[in-house]
Amino acid sequence: MFGLFNNKKNEKEEAFPEWYPELQESQQRWFTFLEKLESKMEELATAAIPELKQLLEDDDDFYKRTFHKVYSGVNGQLNNIREKARDTYEEKINDVYYRYDSQVSVLSKHHSLLSDFRSACGDRYHDEFENKYDYWRKQIEKTQERDLEIEYEKILNEFETIKDKFNCTQCSGNITIEKIFLIETYITCPYCQTQNTFAPSTQGRNLQNIARGLAEQRTAHLYEEFETENDKERDLYHQRHELSLSKIRESDKKVLSEIQAKMDELEEQRQFAIKNAPKLKQIYLRAMYDEWNKITPDLKEHNEKMYQNQLHSL
Repeated sequence: MFGLFNNKKNEKEEAFPEWYPELQESQQRWFTFLEKLESKMEELATAAIPELKQLLEDDDDFYKRTFHKVYSGVNGQLNNIREKARDTYEEKINDVYYRYDSQVSVLSKHHSLLSDFRSACGDRYHDEFENKYDYWRKQIEKTQERDLEIEYEKILNEFETIKDKFNCTQCSGNITIEKIFLIETYITCPYCQTQNTFAPSTQGRNLQNIARGLAEQRTAHLYEEFETENDKERDLYHQRHELSLSKIRESDKKVLSEIQAKMDELEEQRQFAIKNAPKLKQIYLRAMYDEWNKITPDLKEHNEKMYQNQLHSL
């Protein structure tokens, strides 16, 4: 009886080697450590994002240098958190794994414990943590996207304010500014025919710098439709390729026939996407250039040449 109980005790002890508790403890500490880092990332981003958006809006500097200085600092802090995770993974997870991997044979039934430990810790790091890092990085990145409609509205409001306040230098007659000028322009006085130089404000000059970006923002939904169709082609290709590989391991003729039918269907969809994507790109380009021409009609001739060049490259 005593021998039997001793055997069971030995079997239980053999089920988990003496170093297994260290793996468990290392894994738990690693998971807890990543949770803390993820909380820091979230706290950093949620605090910084509204401040960055406000700073971008309030920064009168055309190059937004103050904004970019703060933006770089926030990104630096986010990267420091990521580097801390990477360094700790090497020190606390890989070191433990390789230490025991050099002692435990791959033929040992206990080696799977090591593999499971490394997989669990790696998945928690490379998948969950990295995904959360990418999410917050992209959210911070979006703060660079200026709301150009607001800037355009400011330019329009300024124009409405000044368009009837320009006077001839010769006869002091009132001259109405008919449109937003992008550069210094000679305007003829309707009363004495004197040529007057009108110099647009810095904000007015900025219209040509934001015009394309504003047109792109207004037609972004059309560009997304093109991108979706373009990505669909690659996705369909990979789906078809996976089915093609599955045929190698299949001997049943009925199953092979079903696989081939599915492959043919995917190829038909792929060919449609290949032909349709350029059409959607053309629709987007035409709409974007139309918006651009509405915003800065003086640049229409130049813009149309650019449009034709892009059209020929499709």
